[in-house]
Amino acid sequence: MNEILVLGGSGLLGSELTSGDYLRKFKIISVSHTSDTDFNVDLEDYDQIVKILEMVKPKIIINLVGITNVDRCEQFPNEAYRLNVRTVENLVDAIQFTSLKPFLVHISTDQVYDGNGSFLEKDINLSNYYAYSKYIGELKASQISSTILRTNFFGKSKTSKRSSLTDWLYSELRQKNNINVFSDVWFNPISIYNLCKMIELTVEQKVEGTFNLGSNEGMSKADFAFHFAKNLNLSTSNMKRTEITDAKFLNAYRPRNMIMNLNKFENTFNVKLPKLSEEIKYVAKEYL
Repeated sequence: MNEILVLGGSGLLGSELTSGDYLRKFKIISVSHTSDTDFNVDLEDYDQIVKILEMVKPKIIINLVGITNVDRCEQFPNEAYRLNVRTVENLVDAIQFTSLKPFLVHISTDQVYDGNGSFLEKDINLSNYYAYSKYIGELKASQISSTILRTNFFGKSKTSKRSSLTDWLYSELRQKNNINVFSDVWFNPISIYNLCKMIELTVEQKVEGTFNLGSNEGMSKADFAFHFAKNLNLSTSNMKRTEITDAKFLNAYRPRNMIMNLNKFENTFNVKLPKLSEEIKYVAKEYL
């Protein structure tokens, strides 16, 4: 059986991807810093990466490793560089060193966009250090045979260590806590289920390049929250629309518009991605 190495297997996306529901044609070997995975490897250590590659001999590597805390990246840019750039540098160098030459699927972010319109893959506008570090990581990943997926996802978490956007919303709505939701931040995320299905597709087809991957017909984060609550028949009386500029607790700048044009992915992989309203409805059922 072909081995597939999942780096960052204990995280939010990694826990879903390695759950046994996906990539069934492969023997999945998961790697992280924790004891929740098959192997513990420090991706900041080049020698450790070479060792795991030579031991596993994977046909495919899926890299989910990185720091996603935007404020922490802004406060500690060296940490952001180590985890979002250096790890990819080490991985790419190790792949080039070995004779195995596995194909890489690298997960990036929609935060490389900001401004007006629906963004094509070339429309880069880096507005915080998190976005900068992720983009530099992309450039390193593109030096070898790879698919780079810029995405944003949501869904019920399968790990107690990480909660998702909808986990947080569901908890706050159930507890009837006051919630401020941003009416001036726009995005088009995809469900974690369909993201994993699309990762499967990229693994099968091995098309090199950078692709936007989300859902069609994006919406504001406020509309997202209200749609989610409606699908769960939860009261929205404690939910208030506000603007992100009013959120004084956020230290780093956040992009106002991250809506991605998905044509390249849909045309290349011959697939029709779902509408965001459909994805919200699907994910809401996981909480019932």
